[in-house]
Amino acid sequence: MTTRPSSTTRALLLTLVLALSAAAPAAAQPSGESTAGTEHLRNGAGLQVSSWQPDKPAGFDNTGTIAFQGYLLKGLDLHLAWDNTLGFWQRTTKWSETQPIVGTTNHELDTYIVPTITALRFYPLTTPDKLVEPFVSAGLGPVIGIQQQKSSGALAPPNTTTMTAGLGVRAGVGVDIRSNGPFGVTAGTHFESASFGEDMVGERLYQAWGADLGLTYRFQYR
Repeated sequence: MTTRPSSTTRALLLTLVLALSAAAPAAAQPSGESTAGTEHLRNGAGLQVSSWQPDKPAGFDNTGTIAFQGYLLKGLDLHLAWDNTLGFWQRTTKWSETQPIVGTTNHELDTYIVPTITALRFYPLTTPDKLVEPFVSAGLGPVIGIQQQKSSGALAPPNTTTMTAGLGVRAGVGVDIRSNGPFGVTAGTHFESASFGEDMVGERLYQAWGADLGLTYRFQYR
């Protein structure tokens, strides 16, 4: 159950995060097309589901959930917004060990990953009044890994729960489509990794591509 970190992929993601962060101050400077209150026009919230699924460890019985993500969006100017997210993903891994005389021991490992990513969204082609807005985003933040291991049968060890902190990195592209009202939909694809300084029962790096689909709501100001 060991996965080697992909240093090249993580380096590319971090480069994209830094590039977008460096562009933010310049892009956020007031311009002739900016108007008072522009930064509020993209403020909102959303809920997404994703097909994000890291590689399954071979030789085990694995079942997992789709990934969920809730986020708050805060507009900075006509083309930039902060995206603060809280995600959740879970996998259950089962295996058995059989030894002579003592019999079989059954193990069940529940793994939960909870990333909290702060990303910068860049809308290069549109302003907040448009109904269809393509974007690119990148960000990073802390991620919590929780594992609960339960065993039964002969010579079963005690049940344990561990919590490990790590680093999450995320980058992707997508499109926001809204109605004339506050509600809309969002769709896209992203690459995300969650790395931990110490193994989580053999796993140090969880990473994968995912397709995303969700609902959005833009706050209304009077």
